[in-house]
Amino acid sequence: MRQELTTDSRPTRSRRRRQAGNVAVELALALPFLLLIIAGIVDLGMLYWEKHVLTNAAREEARAASKAGSEGAAAMTTAQVMSVVQSYLNKFNLKNPDGSALTLTNGGTFLYQWNTGSSPLQLWVELHDIPVQLMLLPNIQALYGGGGSSSPVLLTTRTTMAAEWSTAPTP
Repeated sequence: MRQELTTDSRPTRSRRRRQAGNVAVELALALPFLLLIIAGIVDLGMLYWEKHVLTNAAREEARAASKAGSEGAAAMTTAQVMSVVQSYLNKFNLKNPDGSALTLTNGGTFLYQWNTGSSPLQLWVELHDIPVQLMLLPNIQALYGGGGSSSPVLLTTRTTMAAEWSTAPTP
């Protein structure tokens, strides 16, 4: 008589423990890479948001600077235009990497220029070398044996617009 071998479809207790151990090892190997990807997504999202705020600030100030006042003269001085963008940046709470308030400097991080030799008259507003510090990637880099500190990313934006005024603004 021949004996048939039957296999039980239920896993044994030791087999279940081995599978649970394999899952834990796979998670331990994959989790750091998953965290790195998530940190990159968050940091790049924040970087994109700050670039978007800077671009909108330049647009707002260019729009304000292009308006004509009485008798065709520019309605705003350079200092007033810079004040418009500064208040926009303050409204969105943009800060320097050290946590201090981001302050624009005329001729430094803020430029307002115009070209009266073109038709139509053109003006442009530029925000440049605005520092932005990545939040998560430098800290995660330290976990992988990296330095853990990174220099800030410098963002620049420029908006050009046709001026409604015929007399250039005063500085």
